[in-house]
Amino acid sequence: MRRILQISSVICMLLLFFVLHISALETDLTVDVGAGKQECFYQPFKSETELEVEYQVIDGGDLDISFYIQAPDGRMLVAENKKSDNVHRIQVKLLGDYKICLDNTFSHFSSKLVFLELLTDEDDDDEDDNEGEWAGAKEELGDLVDMKVEDFQKIINNMKANLDKTMQLQNALKMFEARDRNIQEGNFEYVNWFSGIQVFVMISVALVQVILIRQLFNDKASVSRTMKTRT
Repeated sequence: MRRILQISSVICMLLLFFVLHISALETDLTVDVGAGKQECFYQPFKSETELEVEYQVIDGGDLDISFYIQAPDGRMLVAENKKSDNVHRIQVKLLGDYKICLDNTFSHFSSKLVFLELLTDEDDDDEDDNEGEWAGAKEELGDLVDMKVEDFQKIINNMKANLDKTMQLQNALKMFEARDRNIQEGNFEYVNWFSGIQVFVMISVALVQVILIRQLFNDKASVSRTMKTRT
């Protein structure tokens, strides 16, 4: 029983260590880019990694936006004009601040509501502080169970990757649903507006027809009375 408790405590400690050790930068933003304006964000990187950026126009105008990513040395890594959505993966090798911009300067009247997601893996700053705990847990687990710590790490890495993919899919589906809902609400307003105009025109035409027909009968009655008077 005591051995089982020891194994459980060590496994819990390893799981906690892996969760803290495997860090990920994930940022979700919903940005309102005004007409004729540009919104830019700066993301610093202190180590080489892979950056994944996804953007999607949810509402506004023709659902398009210009997008670009600029490296710290001024090089343009990504440049797109008037796109509704896209996903980009960039290998970060030059350290520094990366500039990510949503450009709506081509639109003079319509503002754009844009979903922006940044995802990357970076090592924790306090990685060296955990090396002692990591070595102790590794040695203790090796004495208790016949399983390598690397196997635990591989399982947890796979689990983390699957969870990240699931979260990305959920965010993408949520944004698609929001964009479709905005399109449907806009179409609903247009249909109501044009339907109101059509009803007004139909009622106006019907009233004009009634007035003309009544006027026609009134004219005939006046002519008939005039003829009878003359005879």
